[in-house]
Amino acid sequence: MILKSLYLKNYRTYKGPEKISFAEGDANVTIIQGNNEVGKTTIMNAITWCLYGVEFYKDGGNEPIYSKSTSYDLEKGDDDLVEVILTMVDSKGKEVKFIRNLEFYKNDIGECRDGASEHGIYVDGKKVSFEDIYLSKHLPMNIREYFLFDGEQLENYFENDNKRNSNIKKSVYKLSHLDLLEKTEKHLNNRISDFQNQLSRLNPLLAKYLKDQTTYNNKIKEIDKKLSKIEVDLEDWHLKISDCRERIKRYGEDPTNLIDRKVKLESQVIKLNDDLDRIENDYTKFLIRNFPKILSISSLINVQVICKDLAEKGYIPARFKKEFLEYLLEEHECVCGADLSEGTDNYVKLKELYDKTDETTNIADTVNLLLGNVNSIISNFPINFKEELVKKLSDIEGLNTRRSELDKEVTDINEKLINIDEDHVKKLQKDILTYEHLIAKNTEEKGKLKERKSKYEEWLENTIKAIKREELKQGKKTDIENSINFCTEAKNEISKIYNDLESDIHAKLQSLTSEEFKKMHWKEEFYQGVTLNKDYNVLIHKEGGDILPNDLSKGGQLVLALSFMTALNSLSGFELPIVIDTPLGRLDEPIKENIGKFLPIYTKNKQVTLLVTSSEYSEGFKKGIRNYVGKEYKLNYIQDNDGITTITNIR
Repeated sequence: MILKSLYLKNYRTYKGPEKISFAEGDANVTIIQGNNEVGKTTIMNAITWCLYGVEFYKDGGNEPIYSKSTSYDLEKGDDDLVEVILTMVDSKGKEVKFIRNLEFYKNDIGECRDGASEHGIYVDGKKVSFEDIYLSKHLPMNIREYFLFDGEQLENYFENDNKRNSNIKKSVYKLSHLDLLEKTEKHLNNRISDFQNQLSRLNPLLAKYLKDQTTYNNKIKEIDKKLSKIEVDLEDWHLKISDCRERIKRYGEDPTNLIDRKVKLESQVIKLNDDLDRIENDYTKFLIRNFPKILSISSLINVQVICKDLAEKGYIPARFKKEFLEYLLEEHECVCGADLSEGTDNYVKLKELYDKTDETTNIADTVNLLLGNVNSIISNFPINFKEELVKKLSDIEGLNTRRSELDKEVTDINEKLINIDEDHVKKLQKDILTYEHLIAKNTEEKGKLKERKSKYEEWLENTIKAIKREELKQGKKTDIENSINFCTEAKNEISKIYNDLESDIHAKLQSLTSEEFKKMHWKEEFYQGVTLNKDYNVLIHKEGGDILPNDLSKGGQLVLALSFMTALNSLSGFELPIVIDTPLGRLDEPIKENIGKFLPIYTKNKQVTLLVTSSEYSEGFKKGIRNYVGKEYKLNYIQDNDGITTITNIR
């Protein structure tokens, strides 16, 4: 089917009515040019809303689908209609109209509300009775992304994501109808099971053997699928390891060794700093503990000498204190009651003793205590203080020297790593370890599966022999047995057809994608082609080695996705036009010119519509595509209440 026209009335920013007639024939490219936020993507949404009742390219929000400008003009109680009519022509030349409308009205309080909705499909003016069946046959919803492309999302189409790659494979199978063969095979398995249940009532033993045969065949097939998947995964993981190592190499001097060395050095510096802190702390405590002794040793020794002299004179420990003798002389009476009056013999003798007694006797107890402390301090004086002090200072100096050496080495490495994204390298190293772990784990699983398969093959062989023996006993085969054999043979043939088609589709898609990518890319001579593995992961061949899609520039990724999607369109089995919103994104001028030149040639007889900005529709692009453009439109934005977009036919 090809696009003939698109009619818009009150659909979002298109107050209308507006109409776009699409180019047909030899010049079958339609250009719709408009600035950002003017309504290019709205045209994509109008097509999907008209066909399926869904706006797939909506960027979020809950804005009403009807024209705001029209809603402002409505009086209370008035209504109007959102209407989109997509007219196409099928492969037999019949005109097909898809019509969808939505009533909206303004209520008594001035608010606009949705009303009734209607839709219909008309072939040459005659309404189709079963619309869902017609759509499923000619334009199924699940293939809309293979003729309606969002160029900005195409850049991320080949993200390194296993789920995404799995979805790509499923899409290929759906578009190629391989899923129908899978459903047929499943249906035959169900019929075989039904027949076997019937046979079990006639010949239970034979029925059991036949069920076992089916079970073993299915198990072997299941294991083969798992083995095939493991082979694909192993190939993919080896490729990813090579890619990670290649990315690391691009940094020049092997950053892996540098980063590993840096990590080790930094670990050593941390340990060295801990040791240095410990030793400096010990050194400080050593000084605090011993320096008071060192500084006061001469004074302490002098105290000992003085105290020794006092002891020799009998002043310490004191038999009596001078102040006590003075007290007795002043009182003129001894504590024993003897008379010490002045002039008496006792007084004279006591006075002589008083004069000979030193003042030190008054503080003899304190001096004794001081002497004890001095003796204790001197007894604990460090014997090898100097040697210990020198050793500690030497240890500190040695650690500081070693730290300086390590710091310098780290600084030298940092200078080499100045243009290297260390986090990126560490992630790549981590990815390599992850892939190596997966390879080891799945290689082990591969061995276990092969052993299991060997057992099932042995059991299958014995079961087939048992079936033959039982059939010989029974004689003529029953109709049920013939039905089981027929379904089994049919299933095997379908499996063979499936494998042949899968291989053929894979080869064609790879060839088409590779051919298109080489033509469209601005460095055609630089790339030698594209290959797809069994899971449809992409590998690009270029001078100097193979690369993954993520290694391409954003422009290169867009071209690759565009090549892949247009190849899928060609293999879809449906006659579909190609509509691309913002196809050229951030591409440089040479690649725009190449796409303009080769896209129409590659898509051959397919009708192409491009929704472009003025920057995308550059002179280089125009130069390449000019001869293929049959229709050209300009979108104009007019500020009116919430704004409206009009469409001008340029040619």
